[in-house]
Amino acid sequence: MRQKRIFNKLVRDKIPEMIAANNQEGEYYQYPIEDFENELILKLQEETGEYLESKNPEELADILEVLMELVKIRGASFSEIEALRQKKLAERGGFSKRIFLVKVEEVDNKKNNFSEDINYSC
Repeated sequence: MRQKRIFNKLVRDKIPEMIAANNQEGEYYQYPIEDFENELILKLQEETGEYLESKNPEELADILEVLMELVKIRGASFSEIEALRQKKLAERGGFSKRIFLVKVEEVDNKKNNFSEDINYSC
């Protein structure tokens, strides 16, 4: 009896070739472009979960590959995203200082930036 494994997920481009080279058969289809972004987001969640579980740097490479594809389908380039990253780095810093924000309180009743809706996250 033939064994069958169900995957139902987005895979890398060369996986069908690898399956055939292993004397196996696969069933595939190409996602319509309008569904592709959602599938990439699911793949990003999958790869992020795998990294969180294993802490394996190889999973970071998978996350980066998915992110690069998301950048492409959004009509941007990696250099544009890198420029945005650099801008945020210059304005807000990075994460190398390992700062954990607990809370923010007004020090006095003077008009300050606290009343504005300032985004202290990424």
